[in-house]
Amino acid sequence: MTTADHLHHVINHWIDLQTALATNQADTWPPVMGIARLHDHLKATDEATELRALERSPDQVGASVAPLRVEILDTMATIDHRLVDTADGIAGAVQRLPVTQVPIRVAGPGDDIALQLRTLILKDEADDRRWSFTDPRRRTAPFAAAWLLARHDGAPGPCAKLTGVRQDQIASAARWAAGQVDQALEMARRTQVLERSCPHCRGVLRIEGGDGQDPKVKCRGCGRTWTSHAAV
Repeated sequence: MTTADHLHHVINHWIDLQTALATNQADTWPPVMGIARLHDHLKATDEATELRALERSPDQVGASVAPLRVEILDTMATIDHRLVDTADGIAGAVQRLPVTQVPIRVAGPGDDIALQLRTLILKDEADDRRWSFTDPRRRTAPFAAAWLLARHDGAPGPCAKLTGVRQDQIASAARWAAGQVDQALEMARRTQVLERSCPHCRGVLRIEGGDGQDPKVKCRGCGRTWTSHAAV
């Protein structure tokens, strides 16, 4: 994926992160599947289910399950901070200041030139292509990603052309942010070595999944593969 792809990824999936805030907790990793049900994971899941049922009971007093998925909220806040901070740094280096200090005479009757200049100054100050250092409505990950994308693509605006170093800064932040989105939404495939060895050859087992596809366990030694349904 290119830098533009990464930034588009953040923009396009931000609403998915917002939706995920209120969804049920995702399955733990590694997931429950074959090979002796992965160390009694079902038992732990059943116990957790009983605890959650107690937490939802109206007879219980005290703390209850959080209405939002905290890990998703933390991820969104972290992405917000990284992309906004990157936009601040890029804008501080390449964005031209508004033309507010140019002395313009008061426009009198028929003074079209002075009126036009004042109009241009007002438009320059309110240019939507500017990155805002103060407006909280625009200092968010989607706005920052869109602004950084415009700078990366060299779109018109009150900014100088980016140097290679600035392009690298955007690329790094965009790649990291897209990875965070994938991880939070379980779109990235993960692998992990299991403590349990292969029951056939005692070889090392690795589990793959976490990207919405069916997880599987594969032995490095004999190549035997297990899915959530059966051994292959």
